[in-house]
Amino acid sequence: MTAGDSETRAQRTEAPTWWTPRRTRLAGLCGLVGGVGGILSSFGGLSLVGPSLGETGAGITSGIIIVLYPVFHILFAVSLLAAAARYGLSDGRRGRIVAWLGVLSLFGEAGTIVVLLGGQSMLGGLLIPIGIVHAAMYMAIRLFGTLYGISLWRHGRASRLTAGLFIVLFPAIFVLAPLTQVGFPGVLIGAPLDLAFITLGYELWTAETDAVGSETSVTG
Repeated sequence: MTAGDSETRAQRTEAPTWWTPRRTRLAGLCGLVGGVGGILSSFGGLSLVGPSLGETGAGITSGIIIVLYPVFHILFAVSLLAAAARYGLSDGRRGRIVAWLGVLSLFGEAGTIVVLLGGQSMLGGLLIPIGIVHAAMYMAIRLFGTLYGISLWRHGRASRLTAGLFIVLFPAIFVLAPLTQVGFPGVLIGAPLDLAFITLGYELWTAETDAVGSETSVTG
């Protein structure tokens, strides 16, 4: 590597990004709110959503709190965007691509829920293809989440807890889904996603504090 390449890379690393510490903390708050909201709506008895949407991603049923599911997914997408920016230099190009695919999947599922809710009475059977897309987005979120967790684990920027929770997202479907057939609550299937974004949100929320603490220890 030439001196010019090193200087260019240093300038790129030090250049200010859109994700300032304040915005990163707000994105962390998004992850915390979305994750806690998802858990409360599932375990707190507030949700009237049947297992066909809230837990397995196939089809839709009526409910009150169901209107908040797209909001939770958008909040998750915001926190994942911030994580991709914060960990981007260490994750490499592959990690950033996986994170962006996860973001698109989150927006995709949020959009399909809105369409299913808004068009159920008007379109009837024509919503079946949208339901299929919704199920695909449901699986994609967890697949790309697992791949992103592996990237976080390998590069060691996020905590092992956060990386591990993301890693188990896709396998958890095949472990937890059969358990619901023997009496375990169906909401267990959605819990790993909420927990993963709670821990990620907390790390983003404390990112500015970590930076200040590191700077103080160096100067001290």
